[in-house]
Amino acid sequence: MLRAGADLRQIVAIWMKPTIPPLGIAADRTSGEFFFATGDFSVQRRLFSLWGRTYRWAGSSLAIALTLAGAAFAERPSAPKLLPTHTLAFARITDAPLLRERFKETALGRIAGDEDVKPLVSSTYAAIQEAWNTLEDRISVPLDDLIVLPQGEIAVGFVSARDQPTGVVMLMDVKERLPTAIKLLEDGETFVKQEGGDVETVKIAGVEATLVTGPDGGKIVYFEKEGTLVFTTSEALSEQVLDLWDGSEIKSLAENDQFNSIMSRCAGSSDDPPQFTFFVDPIEIVRATARGNFAVQTAVALFPVLGVDGVKGVGGSLTFSTGEFDQVAHYHILIEEPRAGIVKVLAFGAGDTTPEPWVPAESSAYTTLHWNVQESYSVAAELYNSIMEEGEFQREVKVRLSDRIGVDVEKEIVPALDGRISIANWIQKPATINGQCIMVGLKLKDANSFLDVHNKIVEKFADRLEKKTMAGVTYHVIPGPAPQQPPAEGDTPRPRITRQPTPCFAIVGDYLLICDSVEALEASLLATTDPARGLADQPDFKLIASKVKRQNGGNAPGMLQFSRPEESMRMLYDLATGDAVKSRIDRGLENENPFFKRVDGIMKENPIPPFSSISKYLAPGGGMATSDETGLHYSAFTLKRQLD
Repeated sequence: MLRAGADLRQIVAIWMKPTIPPLGIAADRTSGEFFFATGDFSVQRRLFSLWGRTYRWAGSSLAIALTLAGAAFAERPSAPKLLPTHTLAFARITDAPLLRERFKETALGRIAGDEDVKPLVSSTYAAIQEAWNTLEDRISVPLDDLIVLPQGEIAVGFVSARDQPTGVVMLMDVKERLPTAIKLLEDGETFVKQEGGDVETVKIAGVEATLVTGPDGGKIVYFEKEGTLVFTTSEALSEQVLDLWDGSEIKSLAENDQFNSIMSRCAGSSDDPPQFTFFVDPIEIVRATARGNFAVQTAVALFPVLGVDGVKGVGGSLTFSTGEFDQVAHYHILIEEPRAGIVKVLAFGAGDTTPEPWVPAESSAYTTLHWNVQESYSVAAELYNSIMEEGEFQREVKVRLSDRIGVDVEKEIVPALDGRISIANWIQKPATINGQCIMVGLKLKDANSFLDVHNKIVEKFADRLEKKTMAGVTYHVIPGPAPQQPPAEGDTPRPRITRQPTPCFAIVGDYLLICDSVEALEASLLATTDPARGLADQPDFKLIASKVKRQNGGNAPGMLQFSRPEESMRMLYDLATGDAVKSRIDRGLENENPFFKRVDGIMKENPIPPFSSISKYLAPGGGMATSDETGLHYSAFTLKRQLD
């Protein structure tokens, strides 16, 4: 993000370095509503600023024509049909205005538009706009106009080919907002020239384009066609895009089998396609960037041995405010069959996903998965030994783990694990930044037999453990550092903004339970005394579990997830309104810190609304992972809260 008063060299350096703009969130100052914008404004400004002088002479007349006539732009091929088939990474927003509208309907968008929250959002946005206005001598376009500049599809692709350098292609529909883009590009042209860069007009496939060469020799080519701005890092890439646009027989990304296979698994509902999609071919990206780098090429040569080349692609999609869901996400790892090497370590199983009795009812999140631990361990050992030497993996495990904890990991721990792993999150109060406590449960094949292993570990570290008992269960704690010296008489103790983790462990039922908080572990032990204290009997979990079962593969997922966004938001709310944050703001004011002065002003003018104004929009969510002949698939969703 460019800061006010940034050095011109920094600005040009950012402009001339090819960058994929991230997805960001902005807010409408008057309505107080959040909506999506295309990421870092410095990146947007850099991209738009490289338009060049080609359109300077036509800018005024084109602006008038578009404004008065509302010109209709021709339907162009979609981004996957305009990018070459050897596109190795791809991200796409199908329709930016639609995405902004859909985001307003999500929980976060509705919270920002709530009458109690809107004043705070508006004040925050006003502060952002105030900072933006300090750049008005360099950027002639107001922030409000910049945010709504994208008027259709936005896509970015990382392209590689053997006969040319790797490069980046970006497409953005601006349609009737083209005059605004021209202003930005003219601003950028001025900056680039002042820094010693060069701007010239070139002809590519019959289309006038602009070639910008930065002071360091970096190049960007851009042109406009049918209301779409196209930016590339070479003339050859621009020519390929234009050839595909005109119906060339060159294969496009839309004809890439790996891309299509992943997108078909992440397509979502046929009548409501995703607003955001992405695709990555990680192995080919490494190979492409390894050219001329001996160290990386050596690593690439090991890919077949490791089985890494079996991963053919990764992709996913996001859909907002669709039907009963606040948002839906799909992610897919495309894996070649038969699986070999490291890919075999991803040994998902299937089984019961009901929360164990030790999972507290008030858990903020819960994940359970089935994993073939023994197979994964054997595959890892085989791979490591094939690279190093026979038995080296076993020696490393012995030295680094077994000898340190006093038990044989390979013979006593790995065979004892049943394969089910569950993780529960529990929020400890008072609220702190790291208030989310983690409980990890490893299911044991025979808890009584494992007790001997447990006791060996306890004996090994007897001088460093504290023994405690609760609900009939004995557990051990690793004490934290000694408490700090108490404040002097008359001094007020400073509220803590972080908590001190207290690692602890116990055998609970047929699980080895490991936790980073004694309070969380004790909540788990209490849950075992009464089913009503457990997560399994909670209505919201049952609702999410029923939704998961309706999904393809939901009857026997390899992994199931449950989340309560309301509880996570409550932690942040309590933190923001708590004494710890107030104390730090007060100290910042004492030091005359301008940031804290601004925050304090916003908070006083617009007090944080009651939590009920936020929580009423938040509903639980869930997810699941499955393994099939195409690879691993993960889908997640959050329900939409229906208000009266």
